[in-house]
Amino acid sequence: MLKLDPIFSDHALIQHSVENTIKGWASPNETIHVVFHERSFQTISNKEGEWSIVLPPFLPIWSTECKVYTEREMIEIHDIAIGDLYLAAGQSNMEYILEDEANYPGSAKDMKPFRFLIVPPVEYIQNGQEVPSFEKMNWKNATIENIKTLSAVSFYAIQEIAKKTKIPLGIVGCYKGGTSASCWIDEEVLKHNAILKKEYYDTYWTDIKDQSEQEEDQKRNAYQEKLQDYTQKVEAYQKQYPDRSLSQLKHDLGHTPWPGPKGNKDFGRPSGLYHTMFSKIKDLSFKAVWWYQGEEDAKHADIYAILLGTLIDSWRIDLHDSLPFFLVQLPNYIETTYPETWPILREAQMKNARGKEDVEILCALDCGDDYNIHPIDKTKIGKRLGQLVLKTLYDFNELILFPILKRWKRVDQDIVLEFSNIEDGTILLEVDGFEHEYRIEEGKTVVPNAKLTISYAYKNNPKSLVMHNELPMFPFYLNVE
Repeated sequence: MLKLDPIFSDHALIQHSVENTIKGWASPNETIHVVFHERSFQTISNKEGEWSIVLPPFLPIWSTECKVYTEREMIEIHDIAIGDLYLAAGQSNMEYILEDEANYPGSAKDMKPFRFLIVPPVEYIQNGQEVPSFEKMNWKNATIENIKTLSAVSFYAIQEIAKKTKIPLGIVGCYKGGTSASCWIDEEVLKHNAILKKEYYDTYWTDIKDQSEQEEDQKRNAYQEKLQDYTQKVEAYQKQYPDRSLSQLKHDLGHTPWPGPKGNKDFGRPSGLYHTMFSKIKDLSFKAVWWYQGEEDAKHADIYAILLGTLIDSWRIDLHDSLPFFLVQLPNYIETTYPETWPILREAQMKNARGKEDVEILCALDCGDDYNIHPIDKTKIGKRLGQLVLKTLYDFNELILFPILKRWKRVDQDIVLEFSNIEDGTILLEVDGFEHEYRIEEGKTVVPNAKLTISYAYKNNPKSLVMHNELPMFPFYLNVE
């Protein structure tokens, strides 16, 4: 009867210097003993057989053991590391696996050691049934063979960190393609905010309030047939044009049919993955969260700042810590379904980075693909993420200083823009609807006679980018009336 939560297995990594919780199941009212890193702990299971023990903070160590036992049973966990643990989360570009990335396998040739756990992408749980994939969930020591299905962005980030740190490192991957941030937030939290309740919760369920399970299944089957037809067209296209890029394919054939039908089994339902995935790992302790998401919220870009802020605040509560968040600002892309919404999403991401403590952001405007929402090269983004973590959390002198608008002011009829992390260059600005090039000198640009607005790279797919030390400037939009 003695069982451990699947997130505790051989090769696990737990966060150093903070409390960690070990939990599981036993017979009701049974005494549970835990010996961890040669220290002993004890508790009693409740009437449902659930138990948990909070471990005190431990210093980093590469390998230790844990023994859990009752009067009749014993479980041993081997090769546990204590170090820094990162939560990699978001949608498809965070999920994008290393095996499909442009620079793999060469990029893994001199891989530094780390450990990882991938949360199974469970879309729904029927009638409280056990989910076999959760029982099989286990930690792994990274090897060339088993990292293929790991997030490429998180791999490159952890490798960058591992180059300069001397403690064990780990990643928990909790991501799912095509998901709104609302999928990852508890329904009570969503409903607490009137705007989010109306736009994400009420709108979704009102549309299908009378839908039966049979009707939902019929729609899901029809969608799968449509998806299969598209997949066959893609296979035929790639066979006919083997040298054409995925971006060209998407341009010629269109995007994958999306979204699927709404319902209780739809992984895109509000709060769905919060319960089927995030809740499985929210008792772990982490060093920080890496969040790469936003594409699916283009339809509600105007309220994404509220949605993202709510996710950050609620996850910090769920994870029992005011964890640092590292945001990947969306790259360049030609969005046709919701034209010119990505600049609004990027602005919402920047608003949270500037408005909340311990929220960092990296610019990726030069890392996108015109027609492919899933750029196959994740190296730049991953390395920038790792360097930003090193600079922020480990105090390394990383040259990860993105050019950014620091402030602006009106001087007579002119607008003076002041920048950080760039002294000289040329910038293409849109001023009152017209584009002009301006010189940046000593970190400043003077824009004469601006009446209404000034913006830089405030487009879905900007091309004229200001770069400094191979890093792009953050986009901005100003109302200067």
